Amino acid sequence: MEILKEKEMPLLSRKRIVYECDVKAATPSRLDMAKAVAKQQGVDRDLVIIKHIYPKFGDTKFKVIAHIYSDKQVMGQMEPKKLLEKHKAKSDEKEKAKEKPTTDEQIKEEDTEKKVKV
Repeated sequence: MEILKEKEMPLLSRKRIVYECDVKAATPSRLDMAKAVAKQQGVDRDLVIIKHIYPKFGDTKFKVIAHIYSDKQVMGQMEPKKLLEKHKAKSDEKEKAKEKPTTDEQIKEEDTEKKVKV
């Protein structure tokens, strides 16, 4: 990940960083990019929002625009709710998947619910 631009925005309590990345595999998701940005900048992952990912057609390079906030409350006021949901959706699903039923009866109930839905 190479930083192309970095701009401090004190009135908005955030920093805007533009990266150029080169990955041999598929373009990573917003959550994967947020984790990478947080690790590189040394901040909490919950304070990073990936605004845009621009892949280059026919190339392995892509451009990423990220906002790093100093406060989660300000982030909630500044960013659209839909974008905030995109950053939360996968992590919430993973947490639900970790909460597997432990008893045989709960597993049977879950299986019958799946059959009814299909």
